[in-house]
Amino acid sequence: MRGRRGKKRAALRRVEALLDQVRGRPDDSFDKRERNRYLGFRNLDVQQDRETFDRLVTLDFDYLLAQNFAASPSILCDLLPQSVLGRAQNGHGWFTDEFGTSLRFPDASFDRVLTVLEAGDPNLQGHLVRQRRSRMLAAFGDRLMAGIDRPEMDLDHEGHALFGIDFLAGRRVDTQAFLTGLVLAGFMDDWSYRETTMLEHKRTFAGLPFHIGGGEILLVDREKFLMCGLGDTGSILFDNEQLRTLRDIGVVCRDRDAVYRYPAHDQAYFRRRMGDGVCDDLAMILVGARHGFDAMLGAFVMDAIDTYDKYLLELTWGGFDTFLARRIQKHFRDRDDAQLVCDRDILALIHFAAKRNDPGINLSSSHRRLIQVEKGAKVPTLMNHWRFLQGEQIYDIKLGYSRVQARQFYDVAWRRLKSAGLDIPEPRFFDERKKRRGQPGGKD
Repeated sequence: MRGRRGKKRAALRRVEALLDQVRGRPDDSFDKRERNRYLGFRNLDVQQDRETFDRLVTLDFDYLLAQNFAASPSILCDLLPQSVLGRAQNGHGWFTDEFGTSLRFPDASFDRVLTVLEAGDPNLQGHLVRQRRSRMLAAFGDRLMAGIDRPEMDLDHEGHALFGIDFLAGRRVDTQAFLTGLVLAGFMDDWSYRETTMLEHKRTFAGLPFHIGGGEILLVDREKFLMCGLGDTGSILFDNEQLRTLRDIGVVCRDRDAVYRYPAHDQAYFRRRMGDGVCDDLAMILVGARHGFDAMLGAFVMDAIDTYDKYLLELTWGGFDTFLARRIQKHFRDRDDAQLVCDRDILALIHFAAKRNDPGINLSSSHRRLIQVEKGAKVPTLMNHWRFLQGEQIYDIKLGYSRVQARQFYDVAWRRLKSAGLDIPEPRFFDERKKRRGQPGGKD
């Protein structure tokens, strides 16, 4: 009986969500994780279940596009198909049947999602989306390096906000602070730095053994990679000998100086150590606490670069984020005979933001989550993080796909900052009851 009631509620929820979307007031019912929502799961095939896949891709994309983001619609059209892909592969969002059963498409790909979406918008053809993303990153990198010695830098370019982000429109930043944030975030996923962090910081803040997972982004020959049937290379471990073999047979590329383009080549994530990585939210908060708002924006922009870098036409050895961070460091070594950011600061950031440090946290907001204005808030999530650092009242929202309560997350952030020797006021939240009554304490 309980199962029937659950299936009926799931079907009604889908209908209500569609009606709300038509009325112009979409809710977040299909944008969060509910432990009891899914009644099992089924793995489907993109080709064999093409009609179902196409229908759910369209529904999920339209649903996400209707959410409240601090970004332009044009940039969202290039960003959100990446979110749809992840939701299709994991059976999240609209990828359920009418009874609430999770429908997973493990063989879904970025281009297959765009093949569906281009039927409604020719601008969403795969090569056009990849091309726009490639040009956006390359243009930013060129402008950044051209103005790297100026004391201040405009994030706008020809009247357009950087990466289409509303809160970056018209903003001028201190160049060195902004670059510091870029470099710190550019190396926090680098496997060599993560390995070194475990040697430098052997204990968590609570004195327990410190460990962190990670891997490497490598360029691969697409045809040979598919022929090998390696599958999800992020779910199994690869040691040095295995990677050497893959290079010897031409699956993994060797030449750093060669030109690599999709679709002949692609990027693949090879896991080197099992375990959780870093919480991007905590990383940005530490950067903001130590170096200020402009540096926090730099870390945020590098996180955006890391997101867009996943699906480009022109591919960069080691990833565009790490490539850009290395260029910045090299520029300052050549100019000042010293790096802009010392290695110890990078290691300290990784240690601080590791999910399995203490207190632990199961959260890392994606780029689209950081620019999303969550239900109950008036600012995007990144700006809520900055309010916390400033000691201002913050919105009691749920964070990330895992829907971590803000009160839990900011308590973790505050305790870790305290362990790192940073004096930040305890988090203060808007009182929703007072806000509804119009009493003091509820104003923004």
